[in-house]
Amino acid sequence: MKIKLGTKDNPQMIKVNAQLAQENMNLLKELLMEYKDAFAWTYKDLKGIPPKLAQDCNELDTSIPLAH
Repeated sequence: MKIKLGTKDNPQMIKVNAQLAQENMNLLKELLMEYKDAFAWTYKDLKGIPPKLAQDCNELDTSIPLAH
């Protein structure tokens, strides 16, 4: 299930387990809304952390043929 924490122009969507009880879902949404400024939504939000450390880069071994 997706929860929108932002605005129409900047939705800031997160995914949570859809099997969570509705009461817990409401409590979680309230908690996330209260502390949404603590999340890094973009790489620019990661102040003090070099982008090279924050980005996920996987080098692929192209010498191995792909199985079909």
